[in-house]
Amino acid sequence: MIETELSASYFHPHWRQALQGCGLTTIDDWLALDRTLVDKPNRRGGGLSQVFSAVVSDSSGAEQKVYIKHQRNYVRRSLRHPLRGEATLHQEFKAMMRCWQAGVPVVEPLFFSANHASGDKETMLVTLGLESFQSLDSVLLNQLPLARRFTLIRDVAAAVRLLHEQGLAHQNLYPKHVFVAWSELLQRYDARFIDLERCRPHYQNWRPRVRDLDSLARRSKGVSGRDRVRFLREYLAQPVGGAPGRALLGRLERKFKDKVGR
Repeated sequence: MIETELSASYFHPHWRQALQGCGLTTIDDWLALDRTLVDKPNRRGGGLSQVFSAVVSDSSGAEQKVYIKHQRNYVRRSLRHPLRGEATLHQEFKAMMRCWQAGVPVVEPLFFSANHASGDKETMLVTLGLESFQSLDSVLLNQLPLARRFTLIRDVAAAVRLLHEQGLAHQNLYPKHVFVAWSELLQRYDARFIDLERCRPHYQNWRPRVRDLDSLARRSKGVSGRDRVRFLREYLAQPVGGAPGRALLGRLERKFKDKVGR
């Protein structure tokens, strides 16, 4: 499992030469690019987190849109890092690499670096834009042809199943964090997960997996009861009426009652 040293930089193996050729080898290099702020900066405990978009050339010379996440002293404290905390971008990068190595479909990391020389925790994560994709919450499910609708449910369920089979839970799995793209050639959807800073191993514990399924189900729009059953059937890769299906439905029902009872 990847445990990148914070003093080191990561380059996507297929992008290393292109990025170095463009002079994009340090955080300062990326900050010198012509870039656009995507959203309002986030501030937490004296820390700052910003996301920019920019355009860079790949190895063939074609222009590609990228997203640059830049943070300074933006940390989350945990049992492993109780005092100084750990940069949330470092958490996201480690989760992204776990997924990538396990074959779980995620946004592609092109560059990661951290700089603590000035005493500040400065980190940067650059990812390839998902330009042909759309977030799941922007898909008008009830307007899709029936066969396409079923295919979308199948392919998203398969991606979530793979994530969990590889021992990982997203832990922030809202429709806006799942991006999909239709392939006319393959007649299927490509699904990718984004915003992985909370993604962790689930150690065969059902609770984080049920949280993923519950979050995705509750926040999805235009989804019928039959769609939800179809999703669970595809997720389990077997009929919902079997013992695993009944057990999962029971866990989801208890999770729903807990939410309502609060």
